[in-house]
Amino acid sequence: MRSSRWLSVAALIWASAAFAADAPDGSALYKRDCAVCHDNSASSRAPNREALTERSPEAVVEALNGIMRIPGSRLNAVERRALAEYLTGKKLGGDVTGSTTGRCPAQPPFRDPASDPQWNGWSPDLTNTVFQPASGLTAADVPRLKLKWAFGFPDSNSAWGGITVVSGRLFTGSQNGTVYSLDAKTGCIYWTFSAVGGVRTPITIAQREPGKYSAYFGDNSAFAYAVDAFTGEKLWSRKVEEHQVARITGQMRLYDGKLYVPMASYEETMGTSTNYECCTFRGSLTALDPKTGNIVWRTYTIPEPAKPRVKNKVGGQFWGPGGAAIWSSPTIDAKRGAIYVSTGNCYSGLSSPPAMP
Repeated sequence: MRSSRWLSVAALIWASAAFAADAPDGSALYKRDCAVCHDNSASSRAPNREALTERSPEAVVEALNGIMRIPGSRLNAVERRALAEYLTGKKLGGDVTGSTTGRCPAQPPFRDPASDPQWNGWSPDLTNTVFQPASGLTAADVPRLKLKWAFGFPDSNSAWGGITVVSGRLFTGSQNGTVYSLDAKTGCIYWTFSAVGGVRTPITIAQREPGKYSAYFGDNSAFAYAVDAFTGEKLWSRKVEEHQVARITGQMRLYDGKLYVPMASYEETMGTSTNYECCTFRGSLTALDPKTGNIVWRTYTIPEPAKPRVKNKVGGQFWGPGGAAIWSSPTIDAKRGAIYVSTGNCYSGLSSPPAMP
């Protein structure tokens, strides 16, 4: 037990040093993601640079999780902190992942998921029935349920992705881009992983070789990941879609040697800004090699790329067709060898909109 504690402390010291060595440049982040509005506050109605210096770093992080969640979701936890500290000139306390406290003293071996009750992602089956046939929980048990433990997500006010339960562990992501492996009985932390953007997707656990399991998930910067389910070590990451506001929100499904990745975006929301030329994003389903992350094939929900159409009221270019994002988990029909996805709406409206005044 003592050696486990020392290993945990050593890992935390190493992680802190790594964060310090790789600390993002808050000034560069501001110029890249914020200056276009906050340096032109008269036209954008955003608070100017000087006004932001009067705020606390906690308030800036809260804004990146709230009213500014769209640009904020493309930043990871360390980048949000770096930006908040640069803007305010003040330091944030605590650890960005919260893992300096609440660590598990030791970790049991990773058991075969089939040996325990499990809820692997959005649904325990590939057909997305969201039904657990052997839960052992009855309607009469519900009034007797009691809180055993609670877990708070640092630097976040949202955790969208649901909980994956496998091998006595819980796997979940958060708005600040941190993925957690927790002990199901106590809530202590086995490991954390920091993604590029916020992690909304449910997490898929699957065997990659005998005795070794991977956790697959995506983030709000359109990256897909595979990490070791026991250690949290990154196996690979892949930028699946290059569109600037693409994101992955639905669970990535693993079936028959392929990892299926649904693609959504923020573009419809971005289109409310007259400074943004909407809409060029189109939803897609991409098959990856689960061993390497390499792209096997991709199918778009809108076959043809967007083309210039008309000008908006301030002279910006309007594009189309666009949209049909895939927000949810694909459904696998193994019997028919088919995969089904549902899409959101068209972003660009009518095929031939009237010219705007």
